[in-house]
Amino acid sequence: MINSIIRRLTALPIYPHWLEFYKREQGNNITLRNLKGKIIEVGAGNGFMKYDLLSRYKGINEYISTDCSTWDPEFERIDTKAKKFWGLSGAFFKVRPRLPIDKKCNAMDLPYKDNTFDYHLSFEVLEHIDKPYIFFKEAYRVLKRGGYMILSVPFLYRVHHSDYFRYTYNFFNRISKENNLKLLKIYSNTGFGTTFASLTNQWLILCILKSNIAVKIILLLLSPFIFFFTNTVGFLIDLKPDKNFSTRFHVIMKKL
Repeated sequence: MINSIIRRLTALPIYPHWLEFYKREQGNNITLRNLKGKIIEVGAGNGFMKYDLLSRYKGINEYISTDCSTWDPEFERIDTKAKKFWGLSGAFFKVRPRLPIDKKCNAMDLPYKDNTFDYHLSFEVLEHIDKPYIFFKEAYRVLKRGGYMILSVPFLYRVHHSDYFRYTYNFFNRISKENNLKLLKIYSNTGFGTTFASLTNQWLILCILKSNIAVKIILLLLSPFIFFFTNTVGFLIDLKPDKNFSTRFHVIMKKL
């Protein structure tokens, strides 16, 4: 009962990540239309994207999820907490225990033959890659001719675990030409509004975590109103998105 109520609350603007997650899902839905054939996902993380996409796209023949480690220390900590506190905290923070990954391997050295996959997918992975040019060459290698590389990547977003880079339109234009990929779309449904809401809400969460008990209580009482304000204002501002202030980009490339 309580879990159900909390899950409903996460679908409202009082949830700190409401606007960010809404925009991210909307972007994925637009760029992932008509998935079919044989798919590889690199940097699969908690593994949930595979099962979500398999349930939605019946044309997928095979879906291989990969990651460079079975679980690095940061995610191991998150996974342990998710399993221990799954319930109230899991519902509110949308933290779920990890699902199995099909193959442990490096995205820059995939153990698959040339021209194997119809789609190469990565979601919020590229910023964690220290050699992006090799990443794209390897994606090109394993894709079939006419196959698609689809990715999402943050732009104006806080620094988080093992970040290396942020990427602009110019980068994707250049990297596609250098790797004989046709850049079909760089989709951005966010702008200053979502970026403002995302950064403000994440900053407030960090303030709550780092504060003493008295300040924590005050901020916790105020936070639902602040989250509602930032998410609502951000949503209204981004009714007309501005790519120059985008929270993230969704990119589609095709192997020529």
